[in-house]
Amino acid sequence: MIDYLKLNQEQWDQRAKAHLTSDFYDVPGWLAGAESLKAPELALLPDDLTGLKILHLQCHFGQDTLSFARRGAIATGVDLSPSAINAAEDLAQKAGLKARFINCDLYSLPEHLNEKFDIVFTSYGTITWLPDLDEWAAIVNRYLKPGGQFVFAEFHNMAYLWNDDRTAIKYPYFNPEPIVEQITKSYTDGSDEVNGTEVNWDHTISSVVTALLGAGLTLRGFQEFDYSPYNCFDDMVPAGKPGHWHLRQMPGLIPLVYTLDLVK
Repeated sequence: MIDYLKLNQEQWDQRAKAHLTSDFYDVPGWLAGAESLKAPELALLPDDLTGLKILHLQCHFGQDTLSFARRGAIATGVDLSPSAINAAEDLAQKAGLKARFINCDLYSLPEHLNEKFDIVFTSYGTITWLPDLDEWAAIVNRYLKPGGQFVFAEFHNMAYLWNDDRTAIKYPYFNPEPIVEQITKSYTDGSDEVNGTEVNWDHTISSVVTALLGAGLTLRGFQEFDYSPYNCFDDMVPAGKPGHWHLRQMPGLIPLVYTLDLVK
């Protein structure tokens, strides 16, 4: 197998640096009190997080992890990129917030962490970097307390299948093979110097649900949304509500995001 961990770590190290100064993540606004968590996941999370232990898988530079801490949670974030974890620790210090950050690939987390959590959380552009969903689901289950909640928000596969101008399907929906591509930028502003090779997998929604059920979790909710809470593609346009974005060529016609709510 291609060394996807090495390749993806290299370009996520670059992304962490670019994303920190982007308008997309608006770190100055977040430090001033703006919320980084989005409506789809907030609808699933408890209103009061005070004292709850939350494990944030694939946390990038920890902005959402620290948003949990800001809401009173005992937060732990995990990410593959050393640069992202260093940035997360620096951001925590700047914000005056306490959180723990662990630098490792997701599958090796049991070598670094052995405890249970009230909530496991992951969101937006995460499982596409993982080859094995059964192992991912086992990790989620391993770290949940009995009765604990898994909150999952992700971009819908329908957002990824198209060619550049959205006129035809480029990638098959049912594709077990890795997608290896050269990149020349990231999805944020100010990221034109990001480059390298990325390795992704397109997982069907049924395979995600099946893996989580197979790990022993119980599905309580599945929702699809006709908008993205992030302006993350070059051809997005405002969808009429603050923080809602559509694809220009098919506004409101396809799902762009979905959420899963599961319990152990």
